[in-house]
Amino acid sequence: METFLTGRLFPRMETVDERNWLPAAQNGELWALEHIYACYQTPLYALCYRILGRPEDAEDAMQAAFTHAFRALPGFRGECRIKTWIYRIAVNEALSLLRKRRPTEPPSETLSLPDSAPDVQRKLAVHAALARVRPDYRVALALHYWEGLSYEEMTEVLNLSLSAVKMRLNRAREAFRKIYGEEP
Repeated sequence: METFLTGRLFPRMETVDERNWLPAAQNGELWALEHIYACYQTPLYALCYRILGRPEDAEDAMQAAFTHAFRALPGFRGECRIKTWIYRIAVNEALSLLRKRRPTEPPSETLSLPDSAPDVQRKLAVHAALARVRPDYRVALALHYWEGLSYEEMTEVLNLSLSAVKMRLNRAREAFRKIYGEEP
């Protein structure tokens, strides 16, 4: 199956073995770089948004991650999958932006909603609770529950041991439960 993007036809990322397109991307071939962008733009934006909580910051972090990744791609040694490598870059960019941001209150999610909108209310409560969790815990929760990364993939993204990833995720769950339980 082929996809049309920016005037070019090329195979979908999921249907092509990484070994077939990665050398082209490392050589700076436009079709391969577009391929990477098309495949990872949406998940990286979502990940950055869950870490940062603001659409404009998520967009900035995502763009910085792609810029960093494309510049570093010629030196990519393939010791991990491209997916975990680019997620690690995005996490680092988002956390860097979070550190630069002035300390502020988490975004207020108190909207008056009709009683017929329990799903919307629940989603807003989850988002508000997630915004109050420590950034490193927020990253672990987002990678595991929203991005669907395995523990092994998380070890590559977070540069932690398997036991450290499991411990961080367990602590993140507990912190989230505590905060989510406080929500009205």
